[in-house]
Amino acid sequence: MTKNQSTTLEQASQLIRSARRSLLICHVSPDGDAIGSLAGLGRALRRMDLRPITACSDPIPARFQYIPGVELIVQDVSEAFDLVISLDCSDMERLGRFPQVPAFEDTPLINIDHHLTNLNFGTVNLVDSLASSTSEVVLRLLDYMAVPLDEELAVCLLTGIVTDTRGFRTNNVTIPVMEAALRLMQAGASLPYITHRGLDRRPTPAMRLWGAALAQLQVEERVIWTTITVEMRRVAGYTGDGDAGLVSFLASSNDADAATVFVEREDGHVEVGFRAAPGFDVGHVALVLGGGGHALASGCTLPGPLRKVQGQVLIALQADLARQRHKRDMKRSA
Repeated sequence: MTKNQSTTLEQASQLIRSARRSLLICHVSPDGDAIGSLAGLGRALRRMDLRPITACSDPIPARFQYIPGVELIVQDVSEAFDLVISLDCSDMERLGRFPQVPAFEDTPLINIDHHLTNLNFGTVNLVDSLASSTSEVVLRLLDYMAVPLDEELAVCLLTGIVTDTRGFRTNNVTIPVMEAALRLMQAGASLPYITHRGLDRRPTPAMRLWGAALAQLQVEERVIWTTITVEMRRVAGYTGDGDAGLVSFLASSNDADAATVFVEREDGHVEVGFRAAPGFDVGHVALVLGGGGHALASGCTLPGPLRKVQGQVLIALQADLARQRHKRDMKRSA
């Protein structure tokens, strides 16, 4: 641990211990790491006899209902709070509606994240872009604060690590990540159970949605992409947010260096999810488009209409991938 990391952990620890009521928030359209880090830190603070509020602007997807503490996550806040903790959010927009809550701007904010594109918007920024997940960063904080693990806390954090590494398959899986996973398993978390529930299971309407989207699949200049409209979600009976994990499936294509799915929202905006094959980076183009994420997984939200967004994003993504391929070829020929 570096001196700067130790200082940041101490600052975060002091703010947490001195707060009377903390508001913990994860990002909109929450994934396994967002929910796992949120529920995990919430449980840890309750074990410290603190009274955190855990919140998310969007509903928790059905496949993550097994995570301990999700039943305590609220979508609106009416209670007073004196500390905000942001989890797995690269920028303020990812916090959803909560920045509009009265007194939010005047409240200290701890920003806990692992995205390379994080804008360091917190009073204290506990951000490690080399970490596998925000759950790994939370585990580091809890170790610093000497909070012991139990089975429920371990399930929360191992869910975050497993889902954000796609089952330990991303290039940021290091020996310390595996050691963290082992500790969580030793505390009672079942790796096979979490892998099955967090990665493999999805509702039947999501499968119907995949079928409709796959029927429109296109591959252009090493980019594989498709679209999910509001009408497609209605016909499929899918009530969840996002693409139900489709973009990660598309990234397995042999014919593409990157995958993207365009999801039309009721408010006219379009959510764009990106995934990259190992060796490529979609985080940069997401940042340019106003979003963020990692090299292998990122996204953004743009104002519609859908066709306009498709053209804008595909041109930017294909150009950026071409730049990356040229740079890689130049290195090889040097």
